[in-house]
Amino acid sequence: MNVANSSPASIASGGLQQLVEQSLEIMACYGFDRRYQAVSPALTEALQCPAAALLNQTNADLADLAEQAQQPKTLRKYWRQVEDAIATVLHQGCAQRRIHSFPTATGVQLYETTYTPLIDQQGQVDQILSISREASVQTQDRLLKEAGLAAASQLAAQPDSLVGVEMPGLEIASLANLPVSLQDPATQPSSDIPEGSQDIAQRQGDPLRQTAEFMQLVLDNIPQYIFWKDLNSVYLGCNRRWAEMAGIGNPSNVIGLTDDVLPWTQEQKDWYVECDRRVMATDTPMLRIKQSQLQADGQLSWRETSKFPLHDAEGNVIGLLGTIEDITERKIAEDLLKQSEQTFRKLAKQEELLNQISTQIRQSLKLKVIQETTVHEVRQLFKADRVLIYRFEEAWQGHIVVESTNPPWSPILGEMGMDSCFPQKYAELYCQGRIRAVTDIEVAEIDECHRDYLKSLQVKANLIVPILVQNKLWGLLIAHQCSGPREWKEDEIELLQALAGQVGVAIKQAELYAQAKASATAAQEKADQLEAVILNLQQTQAQLIQTEKMSSLGQMVAGIAHEINNPVNFIHGNIDYLKEYFSDLMRLLKLYQQHYPSPVPEIAEQIETIELGYLLQDSEKILQSLQVGSNRIQQIVRSLRTFSRLDEAEKKAVDIHAGIDSTLLILHHRLKAKPHRSEIQIVKQYGHLPLVECYPSQLNQVFMNLISNAVDALNQQIAAGERANEAEAPSIAIFTEIVNDQVMVRIRDNGPGIPEENRARLFDPFFTTKPIGQGTGLGLSISHRIVTEKHGGHLIYTSDPCHGTEFQVIIPLHQ
Repeated sequence: MNVANSSPASIASGGLQQLVEQSLEIMACYGFDRRYQAVSPALTEALQCPAAALLNQTNADLADLAEQAQQPKTLRKYWRQVEDAIATVLHQGCAQRRIHSFPTATGVQLYETTYTPLIDQQGQVDQILSISREASVQTQDRLLKEAGLAAASQLAAQPDSLVGVEMPGLEIASLANLPVSLQDPATQPSSDIPEGSQDIAQRQGDPLRQTAEFMQLVLDNIPQYIFWKDLNSVYLGCNRRWAEMAGIGNPSNVIGLTDDVLPWTQEQKDWYVECDRRVMATDTPMLRIKQSQLQADGQLSWRETSKFPLHDAEGNVIGLLGTIEDITERKIAEDLLKQSEQTFRKLAKQEELLNQISTQIRQSLKLKVIQETTVHEVRQLFKADRVLIYRFEEAWQGHIVVESTNPPWSPILGEMGMDSCFPQKYAELYCQGRIRAVTDIEVAEIDECHRDYLKSLQVKANLIVPILVQNKLWGLLIAHQCSGPREWKEDEIELLQALAGQVGVAIKQAELYAQAKASATAAQEKADQLEAVILNLQQTQAQLIQTEKMSSLGQMVAGIAHEINNPVNFIHGNIDYLKEYFSDLMRLLKLYQQHYPSPVPEIAEQIETIELGYLLQDSEKILQSLQVGSNRIQQIVRSLRTFSRLDEAEKKAVDIHAGIDSTLLILHHRLKAKPHRSEIQIVKQYGHLPLVECYPSQLNQVFMNLISNAVDALNQQIAAGERANEAEAPSIAIFTEIVNDQVMVRIRDNGPGIPEENRARLFDPFFTTKPIGQGTGLGLSISHRIVTEKHGGHLIYTSDPCHGTEFQVIIPLHQ
């Protein structure tokens, strides 16, 4: 892709470009060709430069343009510093942080800028995002401290100094690197010095020579190493300490040399030249660079180097000045301190692990968790390949209880065979507290069969401590090293021994807890059995009470139906005769009126008095009302007999719909409109059901309980004013259908639903949410037993506060 010829929109992704262009922060986006792809308004305002002048340009191009236009040097320096930062990010592939100075109308302003690489799918840097913020007071103070400057004005003069950079691959110092006496400079070979090196004094007159010699004398007495180079990184001079360190003898021998001919490693040479380039190309000092350096005597030393750009009278960079301070002893002390810190951290980690296991034993009785924690933490702390707990069984055979394995070594839990080479004498020694540390199984004094057994487990070295429970050998805590032989340290052995003791305490504690838990479980089982017996008695009592209640109700209903049925039959049977007699009288009366249209005054007066016309019309209506009323009474009597079903106490094939209708008839008075609510609507959607084999009287009892509860729920909701949609009429819907050779009766209301906290106890005996005196808490419990135990079915429910409750009665077609 030719990025230089592409528009900003085609280079930057839409999201990133929009982010930069609309951001209130000072931001910019660069392509992998180092050209600007997008800039924020805040950046253009800070630089007083339009976006069009920046886009598709590199910072090097902008620096050249600024120089051609004779713009301020601070602006040209800024472009070169940004160019160097972007080049560093592209080269190293990691983010950079720089402190830049922005030239403003009021002077130089310090900004802290981060350069973040954006990586493509091939792992290459595709774009770079920069974000700049005004340097805080704390940042300026930190920079002053790192740069060793006294005032912010000095910082403004060199704001872009790179402080504390470390050379890649910086070695770790040890006591072996302490410096030794240097060889006598006079005896150092000078054959490596190229021909043409000249003495500075030979090219100058006597006054200049005296001045040069005095300056050299001053430099030679400075404790630091000092050197200076030209723009091509060619050495122009150094002090004597630097010359001795480089092995060139006299400082004048350095003139004309480059780092390529000096006794550095190739990595060091490349690093020195790279630092030179950055200092002179960006006119930016690099302060306190930490780097290792191979001296002429072959000894490795550590240095802290600072490099400053040198300028001519016009301010152009003409070279650099370098100062070096030997920090070998300090570096050794720091690294030894780090090693000591690591040692103390390891000891602290061991103590922490021991305390952790002890705390777990005090706070937890979960033996498995304690064992898993032990092997996992020991493996990580010891950097072992495998740690396990082995438990003995009969004849000193056993199995692995728990293990922690570091890949790629195979886990052996469940696959580890018996160690047939474990003699009883070993057990006796472990009981006495024996600890076995095998550095290398190949040379250890162990039985061959045991050696072969360890090889089969990929073990090269192991550490074994016994786990004792009340002075009896319970098992072993074992650490395996599979990658190679290992020398086990004394502190590791002591820690593993202490942990094994803690595991033994945990095992004993777990055994005591298991015994107590078993006793508690046995006692709880007996209590549960007693509770079940009491609950069964309560349910039986409730069933008897409800059965007696329903039996009494059935007998009363049957008696009422019987007593009503006889007179109703008498009335109903005579209505037809009465209608026939009335018709005959009507025909006779019409004949009188036809043949004697003018009756005598006395008859005419009587006709008018009794309103004969109205009487005849109303009498006919009365006869029709008698007919309808008698039919209704007969229907009620049949429903009462259907509901009571005293003659159907045993299983019988019946019409389920008739049972539901009879229940609705009994509850009709509760469905009518009340002063505080409208009539409860009954929606019946009956499917085509065959006769169902069931206990009719008991099933009617279930329907009675479910429909009564639905009516109660609707009444309570309306009375409490909690009905969300008052315009929606209260209703109860009843559905019947056949599902997989089973009859399903669904009774649904649009009431408040069942509260979540009550659902778990819904079918418990004597549980009720109704006010005292309005509910016994037996209805649903008995209904559940009738459906599940008597009919082998299911009574389930669903409830939603927004849509009410639905109960489903599911029973087989055939019992």
